[in-house]
Amino acid sequence: MKPKFYTSLILTGFLFSWSGAFSQGKFAISATVAPFYGHSKSTLEVIVPDSYSSGTFTTETWKSEVSPKGYWVGLNGRYSFSEKWSASTGLWFGYSTIKSSTTSSRSHNFSIPVLANYQPSAKKLSPYFSAGALWNFGTTSRLTIPDIGTATFKSGRNTSRISPIVGAGVIYRFAPRLSLIAQPTFSYAIPPSGINTKAYQLALNVQLMFH
Repeated sequence: MKPKFYTSLILTGFLFSWSGAFSQGKFAISATVAPFYGHSKSTLEVIVPDSYSSGTFTTETWKSEVSPKGYWVGLNGRYSFSEKWSASTGLWFGYSTIKSSTTSSRSHNFSIPVLANYQPSAKKLSPYFSAGALWNFGTTSRLTIPDIGTATFKSGRNTSRISPIVGAGVIYRFAPRLSLIAQPTFSYAIPPSGINTKAYQLALNVQLMFH
């Protein structure tokens, strides 16, 4: 009985603290939609058989450059430390496509944002700034080649990417407990060690927030 009692006590305390945070206006939840445009440039050195000399190998440099387009959708929780400063996190789902004259691919992944936010004014319309990072993980890609078929690739544990992100926009409180946030954002992906890749995303992050 004791474990159940302690569990009930913890849940009760959590619910009271949750309701208290809402009543004080410290905690808020929001839904995010963020269409984005990305660009990635990679350079990779590979060892291949030498076509001019049997039994020997040579090093070649392979380069690729792609521009994925897609969107993020997700849920966030925000905690306000003061009227101007807050921190937020959540879970986002990302979907992107890449098309060329010979192939096409579709990818999806999940990301956890961790952001510090600054709102300089308490007026109905105020500037809104954010800075932090995205932890991207669990990527699945499907590459389609005409007349051949579709291949599926899944990322491993060592391919997670940290993407620093900054945003600057506005927040508009159009109802006592509802606000709309619109922020152009820029993020840069830090590649895994040993991979020479430069990748960034430009997005328009739109949030409907209840507080």
